[in-house]
Amino acid sequence: MSAVVLPPHLSWRRSVWVVFVTVLTGLFLAWLSDRLLIDELVKRGLTKIYAPTLTLFYPATGQKRVTVLTIDDSDLKEYGLNWPVPLDYYQRLIDHLLKHQPKAIFLDVLFLDDKPQKELDSLAQAACRATQAGVPFFLATFANTSLTSRSEAFLFNQKVDGQPCVVPVLSNISPDALDQTQWSYPLVFESEQITQQREKAQLPLTCSSAPASVALTLYRRFFRPECPADVGTPLALIWGAKAAPTNVQTMVGRSEPGAALTPVCRDQWHGWEIIPGAKMLVGWFSREKRLDVCPYNQVLPARSFKGHGFSPEELHEAVADKMVMIGADLKAVGDNIVSPVHGRLPGVHVHAMALDNLISFEGQYKQGGEFNPKELWHSTTNLFIAVSVILISAVMVFWKRFKLLKIESANQSDQLQALTPRDAGLLQHRSGQAAEQHLQMARFRRGWLARLMFLLYFLVLWVSKVPRGHATDLQRYKGRLSLVGALIYLLSALLLLFWGYVVCRQGPLVIIEYVLFAAGVHFFHLGETLADRISQWWLALQADEPWLLWAHLGKVSDQHVDH
Repeated sequence: MSAVVLPPHLSWRRSVWVVFVTVLTGLFLAWLSDRLLIDELVKRGLTKIYAPTLTLFYPATGQKRVTVLTIDDSDLKEYGLNWPVPLDYYQRLIDHLLKHQPKAIFLDVLFLDDKPQKELDSLAQAACRATQAGVPFFLATFANTSLTSRSEAFLFNQKVDGQPCVVPVLSNISPDALDQTQWSYPLVFESEQITQQREKAQLPLTCSSAPASVALTLYRRFFRPECPADVGTPLALIWGAKAAPTNVQTMVGRSEPGAALTPVCRDQWHGWEIIPGAKMLVGWFSREKRLDVCPYNQVLPARSFKGHGFSPEELHEAVADKMVMIGADLKAVGDNIVSPVHGRLPGVHVHAMALDNLISFEGQYKQGGEFNPKELWHSTTNLFIAVSVILISAVMVFWKRFKLLKIESANQSDQLQALTPRDAGLLQHRSGQAAEQHLQMARFRRGWLARLMFLLYFLVLWVSKVPRGHATDLQRYKGRLSLVGALIYLLSALLLLFWGYVVCRQGPLVIIEYVLFAAGVHFFHLGETLADRISQWWLALQADEPWLLWAHLGKVSDQHVDH
């Protein structure tokens, strides 16, 4: 058999090779992950835990400009109505709002059936009064001719002073197919016909080539008319975790008939909730901690205009110069969405939160997307994915090389010692009362600090490779290096989190997937194992007895595995 020299396992050449293979493996799995159900479910579960942390420094700009007016079961009871309410009820709501001069009014109710003409006239007249007062009135629609009713056609044709009294806006949204959560929000709606026409003319997607959503329409109308350059990329929703101050007082209900009114949600998210299972554990002892977080934008129940929950001054403050968005919050109506932070909410909140995002980020909204190797350098999402995999892979591979070099150096020196006599005595096999007396006589000598750290890091010790049993100084040294490695990974992940969220404007799902995914490739030694297997396979292929050399190389490789 011809002699073949195996490269040193700590050489720079091997480390660079491992990084290269790890990056390719990570990018391939990044592409594959969007097609694996289990990975997508895990990604969403982890994002629900950490996503609220992104809003700790979320600007409150949008919260001060948007108010959600809800019509719930208590409101219907207060006004003696049933759902669907007559259109003159909306006319009265509009007139109430106009007294406080909002900036705009959006009604998130679809009129897909034909309404009595008297009611249509009443609503149209109220909308025209709002338009004349400088308060545009927007009405949700699906913009589908096969669904458009006579009611919609009548309202959209009403004009005053040459301006439409009712402005149609697309309210089409669809929840996530896997967990029904509203992770993203489309800014424009491009039909197949529009896509074909645009591609045939080789034109980019712009706000003028496709109908805009509710949030984008209102944002361009009142805040910034420029169309986002990447308008085709859905907005990755950042759900604010700190609710408007009045929501916890106004959103109340009874746990059972005759009981006192109590809040149905809590005012804010708590930092300890990032610990998996913490909310469930704390919820056993506190009903308030078990509740979902209240909606981020201020909620104004329709009954507030009858003096419930708001003083005249507070009511004026909640409406004046605000974007008022009206929607139904009824148990019998299925117009609901699921927020990863707040749980189930009325559908109007997704439009409010999307508009809030656009206002707070000044149009530079967070984005979502999937990894596409063909557009690696033409997409911010793809660029972030590639850089995150490369950075995490390089940091962790070269850190491991440094760690092994330090261990090798320490192993060859005379600085390492065996167990101290006292520790050796503790590990001796004793029986009965002698063992108990020996343990009771143990005193905190120079190891009191080590014991404190051992107590504080009990969870890390369980899941890491920190040694146990007859630990030598070398094993303790390797354990400390493992803890330093975990800290390096944590700092790298935080750096990528900042870079991805602030600089590359990536949404929570993109960040969690590719920061953790790249680390997972290294953690499970996929890249290193594959790199070694490729090298060993190539060497064995050149040998006279490839099967024998393959087995030999495997034994040599196992000696260098860092347990």
